[in-house]
Amino acid sequence: MKIAIDKNSLKALDNKNDFIYLFDDEPLEDLLKLGIKCVNYKYCDYVDINLTNYDIECIKKANVNDKDYYKLPPKKDHKFAIIVPNYNNDRGDYKGKSYLRNCIESILNQTYKDFNLIIIDDCSNDTSIETIKSYKDKRINLIQNKRKKYNGGSRNVGIEFALQNLDFDYFCFLDSDDWWKDNQVLKTINDSLYNQEMLTLACEMIGANGIMYTSKNKPTCYEDLYSINNNLWCTAWARVIRKDKIVYFCEDTLMEDRVWTYRLADNLNFENVGTINKVCYCWNRMNTTNSVSIVRNDYWNASAYCHIGHQLQLLSQLKHKEMIPILQKRIDKCIEKVNSNIYQQY
Repeated sequence: MKIAIDKNSLKALDNKNDFIYLFDDEPLEDLLKLGIKCVNYKYCDYVDINLTNYDIECIKKANVNDKDYYKLPPKKDHKFAIIVPNYNNDRGDYKGKSYLRNCIESILNQTYKDFNLIIIDDCSNDTSIETIKSYKDKRINLIQNKRKKYNGGSRNVGIEFALQNLDFDYFCFLDSDDWWKDNQVLKTINDSLYNQEMLTLACEMIGANGIMYTSKNKPTCYEDLYSINNNLWCTAWARVIRKDKIVYFCEDTLMEDRVWTYRLADNLNFENVGTINKVCYCWNRMNTTNSVSIVRNDYWNASAYCHIGHQLQLLSQLKHKEMIPILQKRIDKCIEKVNSNIYQQY
């Protein structure tokens, strides 16, 4: 049986003769280095799928009873809507540029070009607007909030704009003080999509002294899609989401991304979730004065109670009932932290 695999899985293989690598437009010299049979996916309509217990990343998972388990999933070039909320991040210095400039340029410099960038400015009073307008690129859509909406509300503005105005297939998210790892990230994402409902991305956490932490993991259950313990960060930027599966963010809390992640997980078929274990995202933790997840104030404290309320509301609405005891455990932990006055996002 020939099993189609991702190149990142090669190190896990004992016998490469059992596998093939499907490629698109990679140079011949790169393919020769793999030491494995390579087939251009344009000339391969069918392929046997991994039905064994190999711990590798396969293009498609299938059950033996599936009638079309051997058929290759649909492959195409996708269109992306990339949403970036911003507030006063034309500041800092990373490699000689502000955080906002690093973010924007990491997107505009992608080799894969089929995207629209939606920047939602949340009432900045620095030079952010001037900086954004200085990029003369027709793919940039700038929206300026007339009142403060924070990250959750700003992302919702971007989601609504994309759904009403753009032709696209998948959502991507970045925070305006972060950036993509290199100019191949969007190509890697596109090449990894076989109509999945969602992809999870590996990331690096970067501090003043360099890389502090690298998060790589493959989800094995619904809990993994939002569990800190499994190193899959509960953030929008760690996920690429098919547009028909998107859910909206809470707008009345600074902790908007965790309940959003719960709701998103509940809206997915877990068997249709993929993973990219190549670092794609750089999470900037040098921004210590303008990050809502670092700065603690009265609104943060109020958000903690609001966050608990959102979880309690969701508890009775879950479609995937196996998530109920897991979420209840997290609610209990959140309440314990709030009552101890040591609350951090959990």
